[in-house]
Amino acid sequence: MNYNVYNDRMRRSMWDKAFFMDKVPDAQAIVDYGCADGSLVRFLHGLFPAMRFIGFDIDPAMIAEANAQREENTWFFSDIEAVPAKLREMKIPGSQTAINFSSVFHEVFHYSFDLSMIKEMIASVDPQYLVVRDMMYDSLADETIISREIEARVREALPGWQIADFEKAHGPIRLRKNLVHLLLKYKYTENWPRECAENYFSYTMEDLTAVLNDDHRYRPILFSRYILPWIRCDIENKFGIDSGNEFTTHFSLILGKCKHGMLSLNEGGSINERISV
Repeated sequence: MNYNVYNDRMRRSMWDKAFFMDKVPDAQAIVDYGCADGSLVRFLHGLFPAMRFIGFDIDPAMIAEANAQREENTWFFSDIEAVPAKLREMKIPGSQTAINFSSVFHEVFHYSFDLSMIKEMIASVDPQYLVVRDMMYDSLADETIISREIEARVREALPGWQIADFEKAHGPIRLRKNLVHLLLKYKYTENWPRECAENYFSYTMEDLTAVLNDDHRYRPILFSRYILPWIRCDIENKFGIDSGNEFTTHFSLILGKCKHGMLSLNEGGSINERISV
């Protein structure tokens, strides 16, 4: 609804979104799936100007904005077939390519976007790496209820209409998962009707695996769950609430394609064998 506000919010966590760049050593090209106005591509290009970057987004208006600021070694498309075509033109094989999905999947699952588009992109590019950084609520106790004191602090700090909108869409904030969800989005008042309705925790890791790795061609290289530091700080400073360590709100994941003919260090050799020198 407001592209400027939306893109400004997305730019605030660029360093966190760039987490993978030193962990995909074979990659000569990065495909940013769901690139919006190209902010992440421009950020990464500033760090790695010799690398090639391709942005893809289904929104032609976003792609038009990205192309208006396009720099050398960056390209932006709203036509999914243009991405593998550009890689072929540059003679960059899938074995030297990473596809990055940054803050993509919570929207894909919430809006019931066509998952076949993502599978089509992966199949046509056949990348060495799949990278994901997104939101997901992870806790061993999803049904935890917060204290009355915490609920009172939040209700006192936020407008009543905003909490009412959220609870109508997602349920009572006495459920910790719902409260955390609200605290992730309460600042987005400029696009509030859209942000309020959107489910940030719209999928599970099993849902994600079914899209990215249902044939087990990829193995995990990195996987971490966390609360973004600025979110933890905001919850402490504005509400006087310690987030603790019972849940996480975000995750980072890198999958690497399993290469053929490799020998595994997990195999063979007795621990009692000695090396002869």
